[in-house]
Amino acid sequence: MAHLNIRRQRKWFGTLCLLCLVTFAILRYVTNFEILPTHLMSTLQGNETRGDTIIRRHEIKIKTESVTDETTQEENTVLWPSLRHTNITMEEIKSKINRSREAAMRDNHCALVYNSSRQAWRSSSDAPKDTRAEDFYRIDSASRCGVFDFEELMKPPPSIHLSAWEKDYLSSPHVSSPRDIASPIHSTIELITPLGINNSLVMGSEVKFKVTLFNYKKELRTEGGDQINVWVTSDDPKASVAADVVDNRNGTYTALTRLPWCGKVKVMAVIAHHREMFRMDFYTQRIFKASYLFAGSFINDKVAEFTPCSPLPYIPGHASEELCNLTELNGEPWYCARPVKVKFLNCSHFSGTRRFNNFDNLPLSETETWLRAINRTNTPLHIANNISLNVIPDVTSKETTLPLPKLRCDERDLSSTFDDTNSCGYFYKDEWRPFTCQLPPLNSSSIVQCLSKRKVIFVGDSNSRAQYESLTDLVKCIQKVERTKTAWHATLLCEDETNNISISYLVHSYPFLASHGEELPIGRTVSDTRLLDSIPSNGKYILHFHHFLHLAPYHLSVAETRLNLIRDAVKRLLDRNPHVIILYQSAHYVSGLNFWTRGGIFYVELQKRILRGLGDRVMFVFTWPMTIAADNDDFHPHIAKSFTHLFTGHICGRLLKSTP
Repeated sequence: MAHLNIRRQRKWFGTLCLLCLVTFAILRYVTNFEILPTHLMSTLQGNETRGDTIIRRHEIKIKTESVTDETTQEENTVLWPSLRHTNITMEEIKSKINRSREAAMRDNHCALVYNSSRQAWRSSSDAPKDTRAEDFYRIDSASRCGVFDFEELMKPPPSIHLSAWEKDYLSSPHVSSPRDIASPIHSTIELITPLGINNSLVMGSEVKFKVTLFNYKKELRTEGGDQINVWVTSDDPKASVAADVVDNRNGTYTALTRLPWCGKVKVMAVIAHHREMFRMDFYTQRIFKASYLFAGSFINDKVAEFTPCSPLPYIPGHASEELCNLTELNGEPWYCARPVKVKFLNCSHFSGTRRFNNFDNLPLSETETWLRAINRTNTPLHIANNISLNVIPDVTSKETTLPLPKLRCDERDLSSTFDDTNSCGYFYKDEWRPFTCQLPPLNSSSIVQCLSKRKVIFVGDSNSRAQYESLTDLVKCIQKVERTKTAWHATLLCEDETNNISISYLVHSYPFLASHGEELPIGRTVSDTRLLDSIPSNGKYILHFHHFLHLAPYHLSVAETRLNLIRDAVKRLLDRNPHVIILYQSAHYVSGLNFWTRGGIFYVELQKRILRGLGDRVMFVFTWPMTIAADNDDFHPHIAKSFTHLFTGHICGRLLKSTP
């Protein structure tokens, strides 16, 4: 409990510090000073590599961009397909690129890079030698300096159709002032549900709140699109439940949840992400296609070269005919620039990837650059309130928590898990309790019995690996692969020969962002679809998939393509093998303004929409509401064992019933 209190105190202190910085930035902006002085920008961005260079670029003063009229917008759509049905204008793009170039030219190194912009994205040597070290530095410098002014990169759309989210966010112009964004200081949350005596509500009743957003000018927000999270919590007993939040599209949000335990409860509300941040993300992903690229390694004997790679066929400084299509090799879409050492290297010599640093100098407006900076602080924007509720028992009962549902989770139709919402369950004394069904106790003996004569395969990233670790801890199987470090990006295998149990972890195919500082060979990753298609028509399998953080820096079409491929492969597998269970773990929430996870709310909806309707052997492991209720602040949630409990509680009973 003391640990939780300390964590909350740190969050509130962090929020206060960020609000001070925001207020200071606005004052300087209004008085026509530069956005932030160097020492404050350093505080905002943390101890980042090359921080001083980044800060100098951010401090450069330029003219504010203007919005073109409708006639110009019509001309834009004819010129560039990527701008169709959006409010993005050529003037906006050119203004941001000019600002980025002007900032970069004040850095001597970046000035040199800009003077050879197209060559900066490729090796400088066609000689028969290993140039990967200098190639990496050269191309990484191009991305850091913001050299993206290539029409073949910006002009084509990353996908044929605009998603509903893009249509919404890109219908607005880019933000022009920090004062226009939603302010946690001025925004409010109020209780709508009438209270009884002594501010009381009866346990089990629904409670409704209204969130009203104001900007830093104290003006009411008039459109929706900000991400608002609301949850109810108490310290004694230790419990929490997330609320379903409805965007009323007018600057107000309605939150609704149940009160499943008795005691004093308080209400928490945060501006998880700003509408303007989402607009900026959709803009950069549509125009520049990515916020991370990879170095593709091409090796032939002693000749080696790095070239830039991406899951989309648009790479800075390269025309489409200069790309290697490595989709067949990766199993999912993957493209790399062709090596310049054409006498010694070709596309067949691709061997693996290493991640470049993120794009530090994306061509953005002054306010967007500031907004991107504060979205690296991991600081939650709490909407202060003094709502305190006294939850009392029903007069007909002495129970202090809701009775557990009579339906066992292993009797529930797995397809109904795709219908779960944020208020689908709650934490009570560190135990997750769904409202729809009762989870059986989680213990080693029941799990071993459940998994007997079965193969369990986890495919994904480090959060998939966490589920592998959680399950193997319960089974007490023998690890067959010696793990030499914590950040392990390779296959793992654990076997219990007595009970004929095999549990394995496989790294999902590129893009895999954890390959930073080291090369991730192509043979170490696994294609989701190829794995699914390799499962035979007999044998008992449980397959667990998870994709989120490693796809987040790219246009949503990257995730959409992968999910559709998985759906088709799952359908084929379910048709040929009646003993397979498919588990798909959702994106999870991470509190605070965060560069990595801010698209999670869209990923959850994509995952649900594409994978639903596959039948009663496919479960959606919905971790989003669990991580909101737990106020999770880590990329790797500390409640990972609760995820294990959730899916094993849904599948084990039915597996035992089906065992001959």
